[in-house]
Amino acid sequence: MKKLITPYNAVIAAFIAAEVVIYAIFNALAAVGAPDPINLKYSGVLLCLAVAVVCAFFNGKDGIALAAALAFTAISDLFILVLDSYYEVGVTTFIVVQCIYMYRLNVGRAKKAAVSACVRVAAALALIIMFAALGYLDYLLAVVCIYIVMLLVNMAEAVMLCRGGLHNALFAAGLVLFFCCDICVGLNNFDSVLGVALPAGLLDFVGIAMWAFYLPSQVLIVCSARKGGISAGKESNEKAV
Repeated sequence: MKKLITPYNAVIAAFIAAEVVIYAIFNALAAVGAPDPINLKYSGVLLCLAVAVVCAFFNGKDGIALAAALAFTAISDLFILVLDSYYEVGVTTFIVVQCIYMYRLNVGRAKKAAVSACVRVAAALALIIMFAALGYLDYLLAVVCIYIVMLLVNMAEAVMLCRGGLHNALFAAGLVLFFCCDICVGLNNFDSVLGVALPAGLLDFVGIAMWAFYLPSQVLIVCSARKGGISAGKESNEKAV
């Protein structure tokens, strides 16, 4: 029988508890109209990275891949959230994150990975051509097209792998929340990108909702690390660490 209390479980429990505190504080501040606690939000991202690095020791190659993804996530959020500039760099590094998640979903499945890659390339090209024809295309919008296709396909593939076990379901849920966050980000930037002004009430809501979705998504993704990888099928009966 597996032990309920292991070093790995203790780390994850402490991590979740700390993230709940961070999440509660910045949402409470948002509810009372306090200034945006950017550094507090970013500390939650850095904590995800730190725990992913520690847990890589327990989860082998999948843990290492996840730690790498969280490192690029932290870089992306440094530019997009903290510095609030060089968005092209931030979105490009988020593409790297999604490439690593594509690897997690398809490691050991060469044929499916090839089909998945072709679908992604075709869909991204179609979006880029469409925006170019409409006269909206610039570098930032081009990388956003690539990024959103990568995220959508990863989310779909993760959902299809949900039956593989708890860790697969956690990863799928994390990507779904990640996508919900990005919908809010897109709505928040609608006016600056497409010149379409949205109602002030909707913008206020998405300004709060994007982080209400985002930090839980990262926590779930960190908790999805699994020996053997999430594309391996059913949860194995490995001994607890």
